[in-house]
Amino acid sequence: MLDVKDLEGGDLISAKIREGLDACQEAVVLISPQSEGSRWVVFEIGAVWGQHKRITPILNNVSLDATTPLKEIKAIDLNDFDRFLSELEKRIQKASEE
Repeated sequence: MLDVKDLEGGDLISAKIREGLDACQEAVVLISPQSEGSRWVVFEIGAVWGQHKRITPILNNVSLDATTPLKEIKAIDLNDFDRFLSELEKRIQKASEE
């Protein structure tokens, strides 16, 4: 997606995030103790969810609380990120064959 480094002075952060979310086919959301309650994380997840795109939560030193909207989505622990990359590679190969 994007980082603060990708923004120019005067850019609207929410508009740039929305552009990135619209352009993506799936989203990877890093959930860490610092991002757990972030309104931006909730905004991004909601936007991707509303577009019916795949969301993969990557957990970094947290577990998904039973009340989170992500509880129904298979999350991957950051220590198993290589597994996610293998799954992603298979999805990309399958999409290119279609």
